[in-house]
Amino acid sequence: MQEYVKNKVGSKANIYVGNTFEMCITEQDPRETYTYLDTEESYDMQHKNGKEKLKKEYLRRFRLVFGTKLSAMNKIQATGSLAVTVLRYTFGFVNWHQEELQKLDRKTRKLLTIHEEHCPKVDVNRLYVPRNREEGA
Repeated sequence: MQEYVKNKVGSKANIYVGNTFEMCITEQDPRETYTYLDTEESYDMQHKNGKEKLKKEYLRRFRLVFGTKLSAMNKIQATGSLAVTVLRYTFGFVNWHQEELQKLDRKTRKLLTIHEEHCPKVDVNRLYVPRNREEGA
């Protein structure tokens, strides 16, 4: 098992849980990946490849939601719970650049326009204002 001490990776023997050998936690090779919350992770993450996979999965889920016959409000809620969560989890450990997020935002707005959920001539800032505050504006 890997031990992280002062930015150095060391190795420990396998860990056995309990008095018997029922469960053994074995050491993972640093080059191997594992899946956690639908995201592939490893000690030596390839962020560039990972970002592209995340973007594709986000857009796939977005298109999936907007391909349904839900109401507009339910589509937005479904997008928040299904598509946005793919990206939200990674904000803690993937180094996203502002330009990348802006491109993804533009792509999202374009898809909203294609699915006739957003008019391209309407103020973009209205997309980011909560509905309860929008009524007074």
